[in-house]
Amino acid sequence: PPSPTLKTHLKPRTLKTRHNTTLTYYTYGHGPLKILAGNGLGCSPTFSFPTLSSLPSDVTSKATIVTWDYRGLFNSRGGCEGVEEAFFGVRDNAEDAKEIMEHLGWEKCEAYLGYSTGVQVGLELVTMYPDMVERLVLLNGAHGQLLHSLLQPFFRVPLLGGIFHVLLIFILRYERFWEPLRRVVISISTMLRVCVFKPVGFITARHYEHYATNYFLDFFNYSIEHSKNYMKYPHALDCHSSFHLLHTIEQKTLIVTGMLDVLTPAYHSYEMHALMPNSTLLCKTLGTHFVLLEYPEEVGGAIVKFIEEGGNEDRILQSSKSKSAKVNKTKSRSKSRSRSKSKS
Repeated sequence: PPSPTLKTHLKPRTLKTRHNTTLTYYTYGHGPLKILAGNGLGCSPTFSFPTLSSLPSDVTSKATIVTWDYRGLFNSRGGCEGVEEAFFGVRDNAEDAKEIMEHLGWEKCEAYLGYSTGVQVGLELVTMYPDMVERLVLLNGAHGQLLHSLLQPFFRVPLLGGIFHVLLIFILRYERFWEPLRRVVISISTMLRVCVFKPVGFITARHYEHYATNYFLDFFNYSIEHSKNYMKYPHALDCHSSFHLLHTIEQKTLIVTGMLDVLTPAYHSYEMHALMPNSTLLCKTLGTHFVLLEYPEEVGGAIVKFIEEGGNEDRILQSSKSKSAKVNKTKSRSKSRSRSKSKS
């Protein structure tokens, strides 16, 4: 759970949207920089705010970060009972983000910080309302069609996305099994924490135990309606795509990924970087879906520096330039040697 110092910055507020649904949003920090943060799917404040606290400690004095619970999830469930499933899409959540900014009186934000699902929401927001966001930070996300790359870390497997769709439809159709399943999952959560999450965290030297346990329990701990709405989102994420609009995004963008990410594979980030003209790519070879938690100093420092200064030169271009420079130096040296030999 959030630390006591974190709770002092955690300020929940509510907002009525255009569909008469109630959104709960939270503020973190009190600085002049305005940052809108889009969560991952299923990331409650018990997960998202410890993640944000992985940023440098002085971020609270430099920026005001606002994040929110997606419609139908956690504390944003009010009024969603009569809302059709079609209004749980990525575009609807992007419109919710716009309404939050307007409610706060923000004409624009200095940066949008998107993690996982928040990447697709941010891409949709910036392609619809490009003047509302100055810079983008995209952490461990995809540009669309999520189920067609889920659990496929190195290449897309044909037909697997369709299988995931059928499985989700089956789960949604037979929801009478959810309450018994919920009781079983909660009863075995302690065993999973001790026998699975704790050993994995020890082997990998990462603090996964608390985060994984909270994330696991958050799916069932709120209500059946929350769980049902949760299962609507993977369909929406798979049916959404910003791929055809990536080349139109002119904002400076920092893209962060890990090569071992199996939920939103790294090739999504490389594809975004290839098409977005002002993007910078930071890829951690041993990083997973939680690079900010795994490399808080490097990744967190890079994010803050990018937001404050507009980012550095492209790391990939830098490495390629250095390699080409080395090649040119070796060629020039070989030529000079051959000339000296011919003179002698």
